[in-house]
Amino acid sequence: MRLPLRGGCQCGAVRFEITKQPLTLYCCHCTTCQQQTSSAFGMSMLVERDGFRFLRGAPKSFKIPTDSKSEKVGLFCEKCGTRIANDTTGRPALSLKAGCLDERAKLVPVGHIWTKSAQDWVVFGDDDLIYDEAPDDGYFALIERWRAQEHA
Repeated sequence: MRLPLRGGCQCGAVRFEITKQPLTLYCCHCTTCQQQTSSAFGMSMLVERDGFRFLRGAPKSFKIPTDSKSEKVGLFCEKCGTRIANDTTGRPALSLKAGCLDERAKLVPVGHIWTKSAQDWVVFGDDDLIYDEAPDDGYFALIERWRAQEHA
C-alpha cells in the first residue's frame, strides 16, 4: 500500500494522513457498527498512533459504553457527523473507519469480526478469517494475513 494515505470527513472540515503501513483491515459486524454506519457492517483499519495525524480540523469525541475497563471514544466531525475513528485506551492503534479514506476502492478486508451479529444475507469468503466475537488472539491472525496480502 502506497503511503501516505489520506482521507477525511464528508464535508472536508477534518482531514488526516496515515504515514505508517496499517496493521490490518477487517469488517466488524457488531450491532454498534451496524448502527453507526447505518449499514450491515463497518470497515475498520488498525493504524498505529505514531503513523496517524490530523492535517486539518480537530474531531470531536464522545465516550462509547463498553463492557471492559478500558475507555473507548468515537472521533467524528462536528460539522457533518462523519465518524473518523474509534480510540480505546491501552491499545496501540486507532480503529480508523476505512470508508473515510480518499482511495478505498482497492481495499480488501482480510477478515470479519462479531459475525454472530452479521446479517443473514452477508456471504463470507472461504479464505476469510472469521470470528464470532472479538478476536481472542489480540488481532494477531488478522495482522499476519494483512502483512501477507501486502507483500503478495
